[in-house]
Amino acid sequence: MKKSTRALVGMVVLDLVILVGAWWMIEQTESGAWNSNDPAESIRIVTTTAGSAIGIITVVLLLAFFVHRRAGN
Repeated sequence: MKKSTRALVGMVVLDLVILVGAWWMIEQTESGAWNSNDPAESIRIVTTTAGSAIGIITVVLLLAFFVHRRAGN
């Protein structure tokens, strides 16, 4: 597998892991399994953090994809 393809696959896998983790945390908060003084604020923090992480990972791995593609890998 080319390095550029590995970068894209890694991006998709990491983004999905973060997305599923955030969804699970939100479900735990909404169902009451996790106690929170302010569930809406907790959900806002989870979604903001997950969105930021997905954005950073996507940018870094897309840059890696283009760098490897330009190098012929």
